[in-house]
Amino acid sequence: MDTREILTRFKGGTLRREHAVALLAGTSPVVAPPVVALPVAALPATADREPLPAPAPGPVPGAGDGAGPGAGAGMPCAVVGIQGRFPQAGDLEAFWRNGLQGRIAEAALPGGRRSACAGWRGHFLDGVEEFDPDLFGLGAREAAGLDLRERLLAQSAWQTLESAGYAGARLERLTASDGTARSVGVYAALGPAGGALPGTGHRHTAPPASRPGPAARLSRLLDLRGPSLSVDSGDSSFLTALHLALGALRAGECAAALVGAVELRLHPACQRPGAGEGVAAVLLKPLAAARADGDRVHAVIRSSAVGHPGRAAPGPQYARLVARALAAAGLWPPGTGPQPPDAGAQSEAPDAGLETVGVAVEESSRTVAALVGDAGAVTGAAALVRAVGQLRHAVLLAGPDRPAPAAWEPARRDDGTVLPRRALVSVPGPAAPAVPAVPAGPTDAVDAAGPADAVDAADTADGTDGTDGTDGTDGVDGVEGVGVVLVVEEAPAVPRAPARTGPPPGTRPAELVLLSAVTPAHLAATAGRLAARLSDDDGGGGRDGGPAGPDLAALAHELRLGRAVLRCRLAVTVRTVAELADALAGFAAHPAPGTGPAGVRSADLRTAAGPPLIEGLEETRAYVAALWQGGRLEQLTRLWLAGVDVCAVLPAHPGPAAVELPATVLRPRPLELGPGTHGAPQ
Repeated sequence: MDTREILTRFKGGTLRREHAVALLAGTSPVVAPPVVALPVAALPATADREPLPAPAPGPVPGAGDGAGPGAGAGMPCAVVGIQGRFPQAGDLEAFWRNGLQGRIAEAALPGGRRSACAGWRGHFLDGVEEFDPDLFGLGAREAAGLDLRERLLAQSAWQTLESAGYAGARLERLTASDGTARSVGVYAALGPAGGALPGTGHRHTAPPASRPGPAARLSRLLDLRGPSLSVDSGDSSFLTALHLALGALRAGECAAALVGAVELRLHPACQRPGAGEGVAAVLLKPLAAARADGDRVHAVIRSSAVGHPGRAAPGPQYARLVARALAAAGLWPPGTGPQPPDAGAQSEAPDAGLETVGVAVEESSRTVAALVGDAGAVTGAAALVRAVGQLRHAVLLAGPDRPAPAAWEPARRDDGTVLPRRALVSVPGPAAPAVPAVPAGPTDAVDAAGPADAVDAADTADGTDGTDGTDGTDGVDGVEGVGVVLVVEEAPAVPRAPARTGPPPGTRPAELVLLSAVTPAHLAATAGRLAARLSDDDGGGGRDGGPAGPDLAALAHELRLGRAVLRCRLAVTVRTVAELADALAGFAAHPAPGTGPAGVRSADLRTAAGPPLIEGLEETRAYVAALWQGGRLEQLTRLWLAGVDVCAVLPAHPGPAAVELPATVLRPRPLELGPGTHGAPQ
């Protein structure tokens, strides 16, 4: 087909957009049946947007009190873990700095990737082909069988569990109503499979369609035993997955929910100017359970609403979703209600009606565009991360209606009552942007704008971008019109713990600090990272409302229970945080046996025949518990280095003094496949 025929067939609805882009770029598109435009009866026209319906006087039934349809309807849920990687931001601290600085994280395509048009710029991740299979106990062949997106999501999910303190013994104690351990639901939002089909230099093959979905594979990889669901609703995929996870938590189907998203743009047909990538995950628990367990709460999800506008314009649907989400959160003042923000503009400054209930900002695809671009399935995750950052720091980032960051002062009622800071996070079906018409010469259009822009121009040549001459929301696919709105609230205040007045340093009781990793190299690197954090002024800080610096007892307890028990182990007995930092730094510098600092002992159990014979016996549990009770640290150290899990008998939650620890160091390496291997390494 020549260029004119390709554009004609696309405009006529018999060729999908990605296939048109691939044909124009001279690449081989993923095989799929042609789109057939079906006749649809005309529907009555609707207004672009409509006002929010007024709420009924009085409190909303089932909002915030657990009443209403389904168990736990309206129950707020806490974000207890959150991690991610975004363009030019290897972690969430860098992502927050980029937002503060107003940085546009746009760059050229990373080296080694094949592009349909030279010179295009977008928002890309680096090192997407790198993976740490040792962390998950995978061999080269098993790791090669994972989709690139699944690799990135698995690493982010692991770090999220660690950041929440649920990678070790506490994970075993997350139980369902029937007593099932490790009751964590997994909800995965991944972009189209074609986005992960690499070009030259990245020869991984797509997983067979008959294999279990990404969520199911992640559940198996992490041994999580709750519901497992993969979600694809276009740009709103992450928020849709989160909405489903909230429902599962409220229905008691799982004790916690892991929600993740990843988007890659590796295939040239998925690349276009402004395209974005990213990966992120959050861990959710019911707020009441999180507070009872002393979890670190980053933010609270009060409610959510999801819907598709059908063939109607997205504006009214968006307004209805805002109304439903606010009503489900119980935030309607009696007899009145806020007016919706302009759904077409998606303004970052909602009107005064929303401010009366503490909503001062809305995060959406528009507000994160400079940081992640058109990031598909991970768009909602970036919007949520940005909202959580503003809530935690009490800072409003710059946006379309705010030229610079500003302090976020909480709203007050007329009686002076301070309202919690709240934000709306949404990914509604975006209005179609105005795109110039295709020039008279189709070949010139491709040369001037590139294949993707030429296809977009053909799609809008008659002033529309739908397949039937309407507003673009009522084509056959229609997936991109799915909208989701979240109401997110700052974490509840925790009373500050009183200052400790114990014995002076050097005379305090000794603490046994245990650390483990999958290889000696991982162990040394993780010890070095923890030492560096402890050497900082605040040592990583305590939980919200807790002491500014680290507490040694709480730190040791968190390492015992919040981290997985792995085969390469370290043990050291210390009396102060400074002593611990020095010991770990010395081990990181000299990890070989017999070369490290005095008092630091380690063991590599990878070649051991198996767990000790006494492991798993009730008598062993009773014995180990008695050792902890009696302070027998030397005996506990020997058992730990011999392969016994001495942490399983400890109480899961010590209270609000626990600390947030730096993540285990990953040691990713490129995993390339040879031509014609079909998933097997060379």
